[in-house]
Amino acid sequence: MDELRRLAASVVATGVRAEDVHGAVLRDYAFGGYVFFDRNAASLHALRALTDELRGRYAEPPLLAIDQEGGRVMRLREGVAPMESAAALGARGDVEHAELVGAQCAYDLRRAGCNLDFAPVLDLALDPRNTVIGDRSFGPDPLAVARIGRAFAHGLESGGVIATFKHFPGHGATAVDSHKDLPVLDADEAMLRARDLIPFAAIAREAHAMMVAHVVTPFDPGTPASISAPVLQTLLRDELGFGGVAFTDCLQMAAVAQSIGSVEAGLRALKAGADGLLVSHDPNLAAAIVERIVRATEEHEVSHERLGEAARRMHSLRALLQPPLPL
Repeated sequence: MDELRRLAASVVATGVRAEDVHGAVLRDYAFGGYVFFDRNAASLHALRALTDELRGRYAEPPLLAIDQEGGRVMRLREGVAPMESAAALGARGDVEHAELVGAQCAYDLRRAGCNLDFAPVLDLALDPRNTVIGDRSFGPDPLAVARIGRAFAHGLESGGVIATFKHFPGHGATAVDSHKDLPVLDADEAMLRARDLIPFAAIAREAHAMMVAHVVTPFDPGTPASISAPVLQTLLRDELGFGGVAFTDCLQMAAVAQSIGSVEAGLRALKAGADGLLVSHDPNLAAAIVERIVRATEEHEVSHERLGEAARRMHSLRALLQPPLPL
C-alpha cells in the first residue's frame, strides 16, 4: 500500500461482518480501526477470537471499538457483567459507583479484546420525544451529566479502555433520530452554551476522543456538525481546547447518507477537521472513502497537511491502546 493510501486508510474505522474478515478489502486496506456490533459479539469468546484475528494483522494494534454504554446499548452481553442504563446511573448520582461501573466495563471489554469504547453519552435528556438518546443520557442537568460522565470515563480509562465522549455538541434536544433523518437543534448559541455544551466543555481538555453528531446547529446553520469546520475547528478545538481524535458518527446514517452521500460526507468531515471517519457496517464503503480521500489529496481538494494531522492524531490515540486481558 502506497504512503498516501496508507494515511487515508488510517483515518477510517469500519464495521465488519463474518464474510468480510478474510475478504479482499480487509486484506488490501489497513484501516485505522474496527467497530463491533451484536453481529460480532454473540459471546465474549466470539468477539475475542475476532479481535485477536484483526490485531494479529498489525505491527501496531488498530482501534478495536464498541458501543458499550449500558442499558439498551450493550453490543456485548454474554459473558460480561450486566450494566445499568446511563439514566439509572444518573438518577443514583453516585460518582464512585459510576466509576466502578466504568472499571468493570473496561475489564470485560479488555477480555473481549476491545480497546476503545464509544461511551459515555454526554447528551442531555431534554426532549421527551427524543428516542435516539432517551435513557442513554445521564439526565437533564448539565453539571450532573458532566460529573457522572467523567466518573464513568475515568473508570474505563483506569481499566485500560479509551473513552469516547458523544455526541458533540449535543443530540438531546432533538426530536429527530439522526439514523433516520437530519436533526436540527432548535436553540440559539447562547442556549447551547448555557446547556448542551457544558458537559463537553468540562471534559474537552482532558478527553482523548470525542464523537461528533450529525445534527445541524446555529454555529453553522444548514450544515451537520460532523462536517462543519465552525463546529469541529472553531468551537471544539479553538474555543474548548480539545486536542484528541474527533470521530464522526457513522457515515452510513441517513442524516448524511441520504443527502450528501456517505463518501462525500467522509471527505467533507476530514476537510472540516474530523480525524476518525466511522463506517459502521460496510468495509467496501470504507474503502471507497479511502479512495475518495486519495483522489482528493492528489487533486489538492484536501491538503496533505490536513490528512497528515488527522493521521497523526489517530496514531497518537493508537499509541495509548492497552493489550487484551486473559480470558
